[in-house]
Amino acid sequence: MRKELLAVFSGFPDHHFSEEITKRLREELTIRNSIVFISACPFEYAQNDRDSDGMHEMFAEQGIPFEKHSVIDKRTEASEAKALIEKADCIFLMGGGACEEQLELIREKGCFEALLDCHAAIFGVSAGSMNMARNTVDFFESMEPFPGLGLTNITVSCHHDPKDTWRYEKTLEMSESRRVYAMEDMSAFFIKNGKIDIVGSIHCAEDRKIRPITEDDIKELEQDEFRRVFDTIPDRFDKFRPRYSDELFTFLNDKTGIGPNKRVLEIGPGTGQATEPVLRTGCEYHAIELGEHLYRKMKEKYGKLPNFNIVNDDFITHDFGDMKFDMIYSAATIQWIPEEIAYAKTFDLLKPGGTLAMMLTRSEYRSDNEALYAKIQALYDEFYKPDITYKHGKFNYTAAPDYGYSDVEQFEFKGQRTFNAEEYVEFSGTHCDHIVIPDPIRTEFFSKLKSAVLDAGDRIVFNDTYVLYLTKKP
Repeated sequence: MRKELLAVFSGFPDHHFSEEITKRLREELTIRNSIVFISACPFEYAQNDRDSDGMHEMFAEQGIPFEKHSVIDKRTEASEAKALIEKADCIFLMGGGACEEQLELIREKGCFEALLDCHAAIFGVSAGSMNMARNTVDFFESMEPFPGLGLTNITVSCHHDPKDTWRYEKTLEMSESRRVYAMEDMSAFFIKNGKIDIVGSIHCAEDRKIRPITEDDIKELEQDEFRRVFDTIPDRFDKFRPRYSDELFTFLNDKTGIGPNKRVLEIGPGTGQATEPVLRTGCEYHAIELGEHLYRKMKEKYGKLPNFNIVNDDFITHDFGDMKFDMIYSAATIQWIPEEIAYAKTFDLLKPGGTLAMMLTRSEYRSDNEALYAKIQALYDEFYKPDITYKHGKFNYTAAPDYGYSDVEQFEFKGQRTFNAEEYVEFSGTHCDHIVIPDPIRTEFFSKLKSAVLDAGDRIVFNDTYVLYLTKKP
């Protein structure tokens, strides 16, 4: 699961936490049986022991003691490393060494998936913080980016100091091709349920300019985190997210001529709600999925099929090389991508005459039970208080001609779903803006939603309209 808490630290030069960081750690780390440190200097055994003892003591000094602490380095057997991570309440990616050495250690010990699946809070400092990002640059080694752990999309440059001219210039160089957050020591990003809080002095570097981070920067980062919130619930997402009608796919496949010798790209397939009807045509199917757990679910379901291909990456930044597609399609995903990027990039990736297909589901339950609808709406008025507002409903599905596409055709197909109270609450918990409602409000809200449906005969009916937009590259 996506971690309950991620923390990205720059450094602690005086070997202690700031008061503000300490306060947050005390609030969050209520269960402290075990903390595990992962070295960035895998062969420096004596140093690793000293550093892990020292970091453990830093926590204890601030009244945040852990009963046990361990360090993972080259000495650690792979089975032991995985067991330590699985049982940890906090995992700390250490600094002081090379980023790629730490990543190689994690891969060698078979710990990558264990990190993704563990219940622990995950923290990083210096090299460890840099490795938490999807894209990492260690300018001590090279300016070439390489894939990190993918826990955040925040690329950082640690130990920023305006007086350190060499490091300052390296950060400017990094910013030529990507946005970088330059963190001064004693600063931090705290990331929880899609919400981001900062501590200390952090700067935004872009296009060789450095300025202090702003509220707008943080909101943009939160929206990026929000894109990944479905990755916290892969199994529930797979079970309860709506599928699309067979009629829609029969129509789509016939109209586009998708089949063998045709290359198709699905953007953000989730766990395959709109995958199988296209995949089984025998086309050369490709997908790109941002969520690590959703990607793994897709591999689990379809990975053995010879025409199935998927990458775990961000459509916005992924380099598809010289690949071109006969059809690109999205099922309630493309609206998460800025409109100008979505249309321009899909247009570039399509072959001449290729199709862009965009589908979504519109649902209503009012017509089946007016009284239940009124009761549920009253609960929303009282309890619907997400930490982050969903802002991706304004995507213009008919704007494709502004980006070179032909006119957009719209088609509609009908469907219906019936839930009992338990199923309805599980389904509601798959909405992105419901996932980020903070507890205890979320628990009470969902309990009252369940009671409302139970009182209505343990039945709620959704009347669905599956909307399909089609346009072509001339």
